[in-house]
Amino acid sequence: MTTHNKNACYLAVLAALSQSAWAQTDEQTTTPEYGFEKIEVTAQRKSESIQDAALPIDAITQNELSRDGVSNVMGLSKVSPSLSVVSGGGSNAVYFVRGVGNFAVNAYTDPALAFNVDGIYIGRPSATTASFLDLERVEVLKGPQGTLYGRNATAGAINIIPQKPVLDEYSASLSLAVGNYGTLETSAAVNFPIADNWAARVAGATLSNDGYNDDGTASTDDAALRAQIFGEISDDLTVRVSVDYSTTQGTGSAPTYLGTYGFPFAGVSDNPNNIPGYNFNPAPENVSAPFTGPYTDAARDYFATLSTTPGFTSTTPQRPSYIDNEYIGVTGEINLTTALGDLVILPAYREADIDLVFVSPGFQAAENNEHHEQFSLESRFSFTAGNTDWIFGAYYFDETVSGALSFNQYSLQSTQTIEASESTSTALFARATYHLNDDLRLVGGIRWSDDEKSMDGVANVFLNVCIREMEVYPGGPVIPNCDGAPVIPAGLTIEETLAQIDPSDLPAGAPGIGTGPVPFGQLPLFPGAPDNLRANLLFINPTTVQRTRNESEVTYRIAAEYDAAKDSLLYASVETGYRSGGFTLSTGKEEFEPEFLNAYTLGSKNLFLNGVLKLNAELFYWDYEDQQASHLGLDANGNSALVTENIGESSIKGAELDIWYAASADLTVRGTMQYLNNKIEQYSYQQLTPDPDVRVVTGCAQELVETTENGGIWDVDCSGKEGRNSPKLSGNLGVDYHFELGDWIGTYSLDARYRGDRWIGFDYLPVQRAEAVTTVDTALQFETMDGDWQVMAYARNVTNEGIQSITQTIGLVDNVISTVYEPPRTVGIRVSYNYF
Repeated sequence: MTTHNKNACYLAVLAALSQSAWAQTDEQTTTPEYGFEKIEVTAQRKSESIQDAALPIDAITQNELSRDGVSNVMGLSKVSPSLSVVSGGGSNAVYFVRGVGNFAVNAYTDPALAFNVDGIYIGRPSATTASFLDLERVEVLKGPQGTLYGRNATAGAINIIPQKPVLDEYSASLSLAVGNYGTLETSAAVNFPIADNWAARVAGATLSNDGYNDDGTASTDDAALRAQIFGEISDDLTVRVSVDYSTTQGTGSAPTYLGTYGFPFAGVSDNPNNIPGYNFNPAPENVSAPFTGPYTDAARDYFATLSTTPGFTSTTPQRPSYIDNEYIGVTGEINLTTALGDLVILPAYREADIDLVFVSPGFQAAENNEHHEQFSLESRFSFTAGNTDWIFGAYYFDETVSGALSFNQYSLQSTQTIEASESTSTALFARATYHLNDDLRLVGGIRWSDDEKSMDGVANVFLNVCIREMEVYPGGPVIPNCDGAPVIPAGLTIEETLAQIDPSDLPAGAPGIGTGPVPFGQLPLFPGAPDNLRANLLFINPTTVQRTRNESEVTYRIAAEYDAAKDSLLYASVETGYRSGGFTLSTGKEEFEPEFLNAYTLGSKNLFLNGVLKLNAELFYWDYEDQQASHLGLDANGNSALVTENIGESSIKGAELDIWYAASADLTVRGTMQYLNNKIEQYSYQQLTPDPDVRVVTGCAQELVETTENGGIWDVDCSGKEGRNSPKLSGNLGVDYHFELGDWIGTYSLDARYRGDRWIGFDYLPVQRAEAVTTVDTALQFETMDGDWQVMAYARNVTNEGIQSITQTIGLVDNVISTVYEPPRTVGIRVSYNYF
């Protein structure tokens, strides 16, 4: 069937959904009191019912967030089948929408999804992990948002909407929740007048637990505080200022070891996880079991048996992981109504200090010490002229990131210093909605973006190399290695690393520690090593990037909206988006180009039976080009580096169905189902291995194309694979039952979530294929008739499924494979009090 015929069929299906609504007249004699409660959203820069918003969007209220246990961004995967949020290491959150995203994020790469808090775009993903605080709702926009949101909204956008101050109102709320794993959640908010036409709102929250893993990792200790003032200067002018402060602490997510990929000559097996050139050697069960972690005695003993490449030294204990981040922000909002239209001005300033260590998936330590600073200013002017609604806007964004990062892999360490990674973005945008008649509208939007980026940074790569007497191993070749030699100590800088080495092990005349710049070159190291180790050398190889790039892009949206009946909407749209290019600290691949996504959508939103039944449907096709991907590898000089490059194209298509049905005043059924076909049309890159006989650890096709003094260059081709985090089927199904018990109103909720098989790692290794899983959450809530008191008991992941979130490998530590799990079964009780 041709694409034209397919689209015609899709349109016919959507039209049929709305056609049945025509039987309803606008004049109904009876309206059930238990009909669908329309949620107001502002995703299109105006307030409208979610059922009137002609775009793919999910909206989750504060009550739903509490019921589902969503207290930070990692929980948003539970409420939208299109969205996957996984840990990218430390405090970094990684977002995928229908498979569009990137596993690696850092100080100089951008996310594919625009994360906005209180209308302000947050440039760094690490600044999104603080506890959700005093929220009104969360909006998840699916697909590129190239006109109203701009760059880095290739996959979509998440809008976190806090509660705002209310004039002439005294109100307060308190909440306390306790649960297993030492979970303690507290929150409080108070709203009060401070003068005529002025009000304030202050809210605070804490979230802590002892860690889900047996070794105490995956622990959380977060706190957040927000203070707002709001003033109605006149009937036409309002002003709001918000100041927030938050901290994120704890151990962060930590991996569980699954096993290693060893060379076939180590022993051939029939494990289904084997790949050409490597056998998968599973870790002992007491190490690989879900929710164990890397610091149990069994895990430490197992890790100590592994060797590191290219030095083939033994591993040493990994550094304890921790997070100690601090965020502060100031946001302003000015709303002015004039005779010509409405003006909104949003200035904002944010800072973040990042201090963390993580070990996933095989680091001795990965350290980040960064300072993020951003300023933004957005202004929008909206008005109606004749039959057309207009929005004109301008946007300015300036961000600077500085700091030090270090990734120690025993025989290798990449020590990075970023003097400044700067991004400046300027945009002008316009959107028009033309009303052909009362039922039919045409929408057009355009955005011009100009992005300028600069990088001033250096990556100094430590390499431990040995020269020793050859030893012949039974059944194997002659192999030189560094067995018995010390490993490179983990340090955030060159000076900190060398300071951990005994000065007597450094050659005479070596640079003094902390006395000035350390010259690059070759230093003999550890002369007192084993007898057959004739020389142990430490190379420090620099990669310096001092570059500036500028790019301008135009993105657009074209759409049609048709009210088929009073509560039935049909829409079709074409929208484009892009993620900006940038830099990497790797020789030969210092820059990468933007990626682009074109999205075609047909949708229908309907309320039937006087609001008793909601039935929304969406068909989509996304064309994803110049796809950016970040992965660990070796650069042109053979140094370990995190490389970001444009390597892929994908076609993404599917359908989503959203149903809500009130069977009676007491019983509600809700569900969302998504079918997704994400196929990688082209996805290839080159990987350097230390030796031409050593293959890349990947499940994709590979071919040796060149032999160099640094090893072998392989073409890796993943074309034809399914996109990552793209299950064919996924969905949520929930039931709410309401009842009365004396002076209390009870609600029992049961929620099931299904995700099909999916790839959860970059390398397409068999072990990175997560099996289909169904999880079940349940909650029982009682509320007084006046709404003052609520008590809720909950159980999440009732069947205690071990759900793999991300599975990774670092080839430099025996190709160890580790995985991070979503939380296990959690139970608890929450008590809340509201004062009005």
